Amino acid sequence: MESSLSAQPSPPLAALPFARTLAPWFAAEFLVSYASMLLITGCYDWAYALGATPAQRLWISVAWGLAYIFIAFAGGRVSEKFGPRAASTTLCGLCVGACLLGLLALAPALRFIWMIPLVMLPFNITCTMMWPALESGLTRSPGKMPLPKRISTYNLAWSSAGFLAMFTHGMLESWSYALIFIVSAGVCGLAAVVLGMGAPSGEKNTASAAEPRADDEPTGVAAPLRGRAALLLNMAWITNPLAYMAIYSLIPIMTQLTGIKNEALAGIVGSIWLAVRFVGFALTGAWTGWHYKIRWQIGPLVALAASLAGMLLIPNLPVLILCQVVFGFSAAILYSASLYYSMHVSSGHGGHAAFHEAFLGIGTTTGPLIGALAAGAHADRAMPRIALGVSTLLVAGLGVIVWMALTRKSDTLTAAAPVEDK
Repeated sequence: MESSLSAQPSPPLAALPFARTLAPWFAAEFLVSYASMLLITGCYDWAYALGATPAQRLWISVAWGLAYIFIAFAGGRVSEKFGPRAASTTLCGLCVGACLLGLLALAPALRFIWMIPLVMLPFNITCTMMWPALESGLTRSPGKMPLPKRISTYNLAWSSAGFLAMFTHGMLESWSYALIFIVSAGVCGLAAVVLGMGAPSGEKNTASAAEPRADDEPTGVAAPLRGRAALLLNMAWITNPLAYMAIYSLIPIMTQLTGIKNEALAGIVGSIWLAVRFVGFALTGAWTGWHYKIRWQIGPLVALAASLAGMLLIPNLPVLILCQVVFGFSAAILYSASLYYSMHVSSGHGGHAAFHEAFLGIGTTTGPLIGALAAGAHADRAMPRIALGVSTLLVAGLGVIVWMALTRKSDTLTAAAPVEDK
């Protein structure tokens, strides 16, 4: 799933053409992202078709997120032991098998809601474990693309794949839920071929190509902003998990929120926020005016909470679409900030990247957990209860962010007077 990239400088290597180094990694990342989102959303809709309540679908999301935390850490060790290309290629192949195992669960004898987390677990293990290897390969492969641009392209690749999966999953389901697993298996198989035949090993990198530097910052600004940068990094480690609490509380129930019976059309409408998030990633990568501005941590979090509440509390299609636009932009800004500060403030420190990864899993688990507990067995009143539970989490997190800004701003921003954020 979505994660951070890290790099360690090494002796320069000859820069090779993009098609020989990075293109296979980005292609595989896109394919795996598509398969992952397709299978996840397909399983939530499968549960919905079997009569699962919103709370039950959120519990499925909790199971996915909880496993993700531990699997991601194991994935880092697998990548380091076997190398990015070997690990990624092998795990892509195993993903094919995991998808086919899920296909077997479509047999009538296994059409039970609580079988779905077990169906998803093999794919969670293989796919989640693959992300550190893909990220390592993207970061450490030689090439002319600097790390900030690699990060931006990485975000655009997985976010566009996520949108495409959400856009098409309803169409596939309208034909047969079996297609969710068959297509995911085929896409993962294609990713394995791309990596096995085209990707370099990713064992080394060029310092000039991959060493993170704040090259897009105005000369002389980065040093005075070190205090503010440290504050914003700590804020980003809080705001991004809060965003994922909202995102993974929304995805399991999005099809129901549309109120559209046609599965294909419901998938298209429910993918709007992902399309907007893709545009948001492109804008945050091209426009640097949000860098080191505290208001760009607080404002998007407020907008995210408000838009989520709007989607859950107001059963109106135009309102749902408008709130999705706000939600998508807010999520893009918060994720971009977390990734940017993790890489630029820490100079690509692997420990900081690990924090980023772990906090994503915590957010992915906590939001649905609180939403499921709040919804309980009251299916008819579930949406307002989920809105109350998750919004309470987001408001509490917002309070922490504001407190950090008020108590530390005077100490950390004194040297940054030329660009003071008021």
